[in-house]
Parts: sequence; structure tokens; C-alpha cells
Amino acid sequence: MNSLYRSKPSSTYPYLCKRRFDRYLVDKPVSVIREWPDAETVTIPGQCHVLGEGGLGAMMTQELRVGEVVWLQLSAGLKVYGAVRNQKGFVYGFEFVLVRDNQRDAIRRMVHNYLNG
Repeated sequence: MNSLYRSKPSSTYPYLCKRRFDRYLVDKPVSVIREWPDAETVTIPGQCHVLGEGGLGAMMTQELRVGEVVWLQLSAGLKVYGAVRNQKGFVYGFEFVLVRDNQRDAIRRMVHNYLNG
């Protein structure tokens, strides 16, 4: 990780273009849950390093496909759908999709709580 980011652990993650939601550097576990018809459910552990109201970035322990829609287990009581939007090695960008209002509120609280202690 670039030293610029290490010195500002709760700073806004910089992007070249304006994003709909700010994203913040975090360090928290996340799991991807694959539930496919006629297949065993698979849980893939990972580590979230960027979080915002619209998505997250995480390093995962297994390969995923860009475009794949999975469950993202953000905490014990919060699971939302996420679409894999980009990949570089085992680092993935996920966009939250089909998010209900109560889930969006929980994500917003999670971001706020993480930033404030």
C-alpha cells in the first residue's frame, strides 16, 4: 500500500473522477457468499480496504468474475448484494446492488461509525 494512504487511515480515498459516494480507507473483514442454484453455497473470506455507501474494495482469497453478483457479508447482521465491477489480481471492486433502504442506512451507519471510532 502506498505510504500516502497509510498516513491517513480514515481519509477519503482519492479518485481521478468524481464519484457518487465518498469512499474511505478501512481495514475490516468481509465475506463473499456465492449462492447458485443446484450448487453448494461457498463463503470466501476477504479483507475490505475501501468502503463507501455505494460499494467497497477488498482483497479476496479466491478468484471472482467481473460481472458476477454475490452476497457481501459486511457484518454479523448486514448482508447485501454486490456486483464485481473490477479486478486487479485478488483485489476486487464491488458495487452494492439491489440495496434496500434499511440496508443503505446500515451501510451509512457503518461508514460513520468506522470513521468516528
